[in-house]
Amino acid sequence: MRRIMTGPNVVLWLFMIVALLTGCRGGAPLTSWPGLTVAEGIVYVAAGAKVYALEADTGNQKWEFPGEEKKGPFYATPGVEEGLVFVGSNDNNLYALDAVTGNQRWSFATQKPIIAGPAVAGDTVYVASADSKVYALEAATGVGRWEFTTGNWIWATPLVADDKVYVGSMDHKMYCLDAESGQERWEFEAGGGIAATPTLAGDLLYFGAYDGKVYALDAASGQKKWEFQSGGWVWSQPLVVGDTVYVGSMDKMVYALDATSGQKKWEFATEGAVLAGPAFADDLLYVASEDKQLYAVDAATGQKRWWFTAQTSIFAPPALADGVVYTCSQDGRVYALNAGNGNQRWVFPRTEQ
Repeated sequence: MRRIMTGPNVVLWLFMIVALLTGCRGGAPLTSWPGLTVAEGIVYVAAGAKVYALEADTGNQKWEFPGEEKKGPFYATPGVEEGLVFVGSNDNNLYALDAVTGNQRWSFATQKPIIAGPAVAGDTVYVASADSKVYALEAATGVGRWEFTTGNWIWATPLVADDKVYVGSMDHKMYCLDAESGQERWEFEAGGGIAATPTLAGDLLYFGAYDGKVYALDAASGQKKWEFQSGGWVWSQPLVVGDTVYVGSMDKMVYALDATSGQKKWEFATEGAVLAGPAFADDLLYVASEDKQLYAVDAATGQKRWWFTAQTSIFAPPALADGVVYTCSQDGRVYALNAGNGNQRWVFPRTEQ
């Protein structure tokens, strides 16, 4: 069993977390945490003070938000549904933007920064805030439908599935809520804060926590089925492919676990903390790391196939579409890479800004 991460690294990350929550209103943020989503041939990127829409094939910019006015900075991965782009901001607001033009349709104010990405299901958008609440809003108008209060900040994107909302909080609890009413179905208490988005596969819910553990719960009851101890905080959203759970840890490892028992199949070592959830396509696992690398790893064996080096650390999950893997580094650069060999197709921006 590995020792849970302590010491200078924890201090550094706590400093970055405080920077995210306090920000520098009206000035440059102390750090950036970009995220991207690919939908219908467009890459939507939230990075620093801007949200961008880029052509997936070329990287050409279609629009940016906001214009001259100051909003943000933006840290949450955008959600896209029914012609709208939803993005949370460090200025406490959730913005709904027209996916074609980037024009603002509406905004919804919470009491503290929105670090988590929104989740959209049907005509409802669900967003969590550092004000400890989960909000359900009418997607077309931003009108509130319900809100649910947890015991601490929420940094994790909610998961909406089977008429339920699953969301973790820094109060150490994973909550299961009724998607229509917001009423609590069950709660489970882990040994540390939960900043990772859960993953539902079959009848099991998988997630990681700041106690260094990966948990599998019965999704209907919240009863624990198994747990796996890593050597550092688990901020990465688990990915389930077949009978295997893939998850990264801040101990600089990616683990492949048996989905039924939690037994380790293999581990892959990086040179930096792994905060981003992995992506999968064609038997390859794509892993982003604080060490500036995007790795392509054989999903069956954990052997490295290729890697790509960005200018700065990568904290956001990669996205895959049509044989291309897209990733965004801490400095706001967006890279489009050939998913088979890692060759760069384009980078945005093309010149220093």
